[in-house]
Amino acid sequence: ADEKAVEEEPFELPTLEEVARATGTLQPQPQGTSVDLIACRSLTELVETHEDVYSALRDLGYQSFRPGQEEAIMRILSGLSTLVVLSTGMGKSLCYQLPAYLYAQRSKCITLVISPLVSLMDDQLSGLPAKLKAACIHSNMTMKQREAAIEKVKSGQVCLLLLSPEALVGGGGSGSGCLPSAQELPPVAFACIDEAHCVSEWSHNFRPCYLRLCKVLRERLGVRCLLGLTATATLSTALDIAKHLEISDQAGIAVRSAAVPPNLNLSVSTDREKDQALVSLLKGDRFGCLDSIIVYCTRREETVRVAALLRTCLQGKIRKPLKWQAESYHAGLSGSERRRVQNNFMCGELRIVVATVAFGMGLDKSDVRGIIHYNMPKSFESYVQEIGRAGRDGEPAHCHLFLDPEGGDLHELRRHIYADTVDYYTVKRLVQKVFPACKCKQIHQKQQELFKVTPPSSVCEFCHTHERAIPIQETIEALDITEEGVETLLCYLELHPQRFVELLHPTLSVCKVSCYDGLRQLQKITKICPPIAVVLARRRMAGERVEQCDQLEFDVVEVADTMGWQLPLVKRGLRQLQWIKNAFVSAGGRSGVLVEFSSPSFYFRSYGDLSDEEIDRVCQFLHKRVQDQERTQLYQLTACFKAFKSVAFCSVLSCVDDLDESRSLQLKSLLSEYFDKRRDGDHLLDWEDQIRADIRSFLSNRSDEKFSGRAVARIFHGIGSPCYPAQTYGKDRRYWRKYIQFDFNQLIRLATQEIIRFK
Repeated sequence: ADEKAVEEEPFELPTLEEVARATGTLQPQPQGTSVDLIACRSLTELVETHEDVYSALRDLGYQSFRPGQEEAIMRILSGLSTLVVLSTGMGKSLCYQLPAYLYAQRSKCITLVISPLVSLMDDQLSGLPAKLKAACIHSNMTMKQREAAIEKVKSGQVCLLLLSPEALVGGGGSGSGCLPSAQELPPVAFACIDEAHCVSEWSHNFRPCYLRLCKVLRERLGVRCLLGLTATATLSTALDIAKHLEISDQAGIAVRSAAVPPNLNLSVSTDREKDQALVSLLKGDRFGCLDSIIVYCTRREETVRVAALLRTCLQGKIRKPLKWQAESYHAGLSGSERRRVQNNFMCGELRIVVATVAFGMGLDKSDVRGIIHYNMPKSFESYVQEIGRAGRDGEPAHCHLFLDPEGGDLHELRRHIYADTVDYYTVKRLVQKVFPACKCKQIHQKQQELFKVTPPSSVCEFCHTHERAIPIQETIEALDITEEGVETLLCYLELHPQRFVELLHPTLSVCKVSCYDGLRQLQKITKICPPIAVVLARRRMAGERVEQCDQLEFDVVEVADTMGWQLPLVKRGLRQLQWIKNAFVSAGGRSGVLVEFSSPSFYFRSYGDLSDEEIDRVCQFLHKRVQDQERTQLYQLTACFKAFKSVAFCSVLSCVDDLDESRSLQLKSLLSEYFDKRRDGDHLLDWEDQIRADIRSFLSNRSDEKFSGRAVARIFHGIGSPCYPAQTYGKDRRYWRKYIQFDFNQLIRLATQEIIRFK
């Protein structure tokens, strides 16, 4: 009835000013951006009548809007940033497709769409309406393919460009971003961030690269209108995303149908024999007749085992080849194997996929009829997103979750949360690497002595920021945290109001220059290459003997910063040493000089004049952010476990054929409320003497090694790390994972006390 009313009752489109006044966002747009000519027009200038909007809608193959779509589209056409929270399968894609189509019809501009997965981007590209011309850029493409895509964008052949976060931001050791500068691209009408919950550090799928997206879009490409799309966002997550999107008005958060769709039937059981219960469920009336089912497991090895179990136990149920029944899917499989499994599932040749949570994010299969969680998901958001992959066609679908009655899954998931924990000592060591004291003050004091110059009142007038690089692998090993963990902490510093750092694209920071003709050739290079001269001069000042030197190895970032030169310019000059034709060119036409760059590094600008008190404040800020993140995730996990347990059947046999609708509704109600309560304390005090004894035993057995309290707690929780890998320490089952049920930070405290006593 609503759709019919929309089609039959015409309406007058409001102007931009009317929309802005109604939403409380009547503000002048910043000048000098790529969207000024679009965002500052009224809608009546951009779209003359309502027929234009509906004509564009029909051009894309649709007849009417779904709830939430029209409001979001009208805001984007008005140049207002918007966050859209719609359930999976409710048509979020149209919210960027239709505005992109209208903008491209009226001006030479493009729309950017950032997606988290390559498979999701490929799926979005293949599912676009025929009249929308698009291209994509991601890490799996060759350089030639990326260049061809960029050329299409520059020549105006496409109006929609799909990007991975890394292609836009760069990072993860992947080198620089793939996009050219803003001057080389057509104007950007607006940018859409798909899976926008990744933008928030409070989300269930936080990624540091996503956290920097909004900053890069605004500062590098001049984008002022942003659209965020997500199917799962709590109020705190939605508000945090809105802050990143710079949405100041409540109307900008268009939450419409984030709750569980009514066609999904939910159930939970606490079976002790999960394997047997799973087989019984798949043989029962509810799931036995379903053809497309996804079974989610936490561990890769479990997907393989469960898939083999189902092939064995269900082979007599339906007379089809064993491979039709069930197969596993996880990130450890080859790309071709993953594509084969996914394609077989998509076309109906495979009934059950037993997978880790990565499967399904880029899956556009509307008739998935069943979702089974073999293990508990880590949060309500994850659960809603995963069950949302079933029943997208609106037909009834069934979802079941197996909950460990003893809380085994809870402990396992807490282990993953503690894996990201960073203690204060580690934070301080990283901060010391990021903010080493600069030598500007000493240099200028020396100038004062030599030239009788009156020094300025503060060092800041000399030194504001310096360009620095810290080698990725060396930092990982020194701090014993992952690359993503280091990048996350650097992102927190960049997004602090004081902008402590400015992250640049990762770079190779070590340069090695070798001269085949020895010292004499190196001396000649010094006369034509200032960076080499600076390196030699600094070494002489440090008291090193350089008379017999025929090769140099140095931090090229530090040298460029000392000289005040741009890093790309310095690197280009060094590379050219291999080809410069002058007095030392060898007979073969080359210069006889070899220049090599190595050591992938985090590259950033940071302050060099922070006092000890300021350094301490930075450390406290970072450590608090890490603690807040951990605390939030633990609250979410505990709340999730309690909610599932409150509606669980004791056995799957109670819901294998018929479903108690009241429990399904009760769980949906809990999901919509999404509470946030403090977790119950662990009964660690009762075990303290035993834990201390085990810590002392562990330290005495490995007295030749050095451990921090955090390292011991990681091992007792079964958390592998770069310096303490699971392959080595997991072999000793006396300690590995022994105290996974206890609070991680309390274990750190006890271990630190015992290490001090042990010394």
